[in-house]
Amino acid sequence: MVSMKEVALHAGVSVATVSNVITGKRSVSENVRRKVLDSIEQMNYQVNLVARGLKTQRTNTIGVILPDITKLFFQKVIIGILEVASLNGYRINILSSSYDHDTERLLINMLKASCVDGIILDSCVSIDRARAWADSLEGKGGVMPPVVSLESRLFSDRLSSITMDNALYSGQITQHLIDGGRRKILYVSGPLHIEHERARFDGYRNCLLKNGIGPDPVLQKSGTYLSESGYNAVMEALNENVRFDAVQASNDQAAIGALKILKERGFRVPDDVAISGFDNLFPSTLVSPAITTVDVPNYEMGAAAMRELLDRIEHPDAPPKAHVLDARIIVRASTVKDATSQWDLTNW
Repeated sequence: MVSMKEVALHAGVSVATVSNVITGKRSVSENVRRKVLDSIEQMNYQVNLVARGLKTQRTNTIGVILPDITKLFFQKVIIGILEVASLNGYRINILSSSYDHDTERLLINMLKASCVDGIILDSCVSIDRARAWADSLEGKGGVMPPVVSLESRLFSDRLSSITMDNALYSGQITQHLIDGGRRKILYVSGPLHIEHERARFDGYRNCLLKNGIGPDPVLQKSGTYLSESGYNAVMEALNENVRFDAVQASNDQAAIGALKILKERGFRVPDDVAISGFDNLFPSTLVSPAITTVDVPNYEMGAAAMRELLDRIEHPDAPPKAHVLDARIIVRASTVKDATSQWDLTNW
């Protein structure tokens, strides 16, 4: 079996540097990092998990709980987690709560019983119970392994978290629609009891108010994240003779569903009705017209969550950190007719 010392000799660096690249405890230059990774790959170096576990009293296993592992959004999140975990010699156990908080609680207890070294959690807890749930996850005295919250802060500064400013970017999408002359914007939300989903709705609502447009309950439809939900929400509005000149969906799948029903009913997009989404999933580039959206850094969310969890494992007494990632709006032809876009078939 190849040793870490042999990898260091092959890469022309110290053993400590190889260890830092693998564990992420200390930063190294990108050039050195690449040299070490190339040597690891060429020499087929494997982290000895058994030896590490005996030395550290760890299982080298991380539990990941997501609300729905079948959703396209989580594909890159999982890849980000797996890549950082693999580099550091950790196994990943991925579980799905199916957007049910009781199931989520059972999964947390199951992971505790299996002695995982840490947990990455994308919680579906309702807003009114979020802070109490975060307090129970804090894990003082070794009762809980360290937990990193994904997508939501759970209204607490007692857990490390990886989020983005959902209200900010949702409001920017609303402003983009208003700047394009849209005044009656139909909002299609996901489950509003979830923190980041409520933030997106608040961003939309606050932007309307900032522009002197009173939020109209008739122009607010709540659903799930599925394309069918977007389709049904817009169909319901049309059947109720609700007048709107834009649809702002809280995710791309719902936006694609909205696009389908509007085209079936003979509406021209964006001439008659503009459509926007959120997440920048690759199908949003394949439909016609392509969907204006927010490019959420879901790969970096996963990678950052895993890096933060490793830091929590190594330094359990360090204060929690709240990482807020940047995003950007991508304007496509569903809101601006002459906007250009390219198919995104990466990794498909």
